[in-house]
Amino acid sequence: MKKRSTILGPCPACGEAVVAREGFYGCSGWRDGCDFTVSVSALAGLGHATLSPRQMRKLLKGPVQLRFRMANGTERLFWVELKRIEGRWRPWIDFEAGAEAETLGSCPLCGADVVESPLSYGCSRWEEGCEFAIFKNCVKRFGGKMLSVQKARELLAKGETLVEIRAFDGSLRKLPLRLDKTYGTKIDFGGDECET
Repeated sequence: MKKRSTILGPCPACGEAVVAREGFYGCSGWRDGCDFTVSVSALAGLGHATLSPRQMRKLLKGPVQLRFRMANGTERLFWVELKRIEGRWRPWIDFEAGAEAETLGSCPLCGADVVESPLSYGCSRWEEGCEFAIFKNCVKRFGGKMLSVQKARELLAKGETLVEIRAFDGSLRKLPLRLDKTYGTKIDFGGDECET
């Protein structure tokens, strides 16, 4: 006997039923040309491991708040909705909406607000093409810690902040981390700057 697919709601593209499949959610009208599909792991790279059928059912009705694990291990809620971006349907995260949204400073490229996302502190106009971002792990590969909100705010306000770097001998050094419009940040190792 053939197993019936679980219907989650109407497809935002064509109105047919969206069903749960192995590893993704897709429109039952695919034979008629509807290309709506969303992977269960579509948000995994941003700190939300799996998009459950219950969450997908809610997303098909409108924006929902989902919990994301930030790079420093803490969790935050962000509003998510389904949008068609560059020809593909995907969950879109509004990093500015909600009570937890906080402006950290101004983008040095376009002047818009810089806000926190799971992996970076980036320009709120990213959807319009601004690529400015300060990645939270920008000093980790040099033996430093994840960049805190306070450090990011200071970096945006003053153009630099001091960060601790662990040297090869195990000692800690405080070095200037400078804002860079092209790469986001650069560490000054006593005259020799290194892109982060």
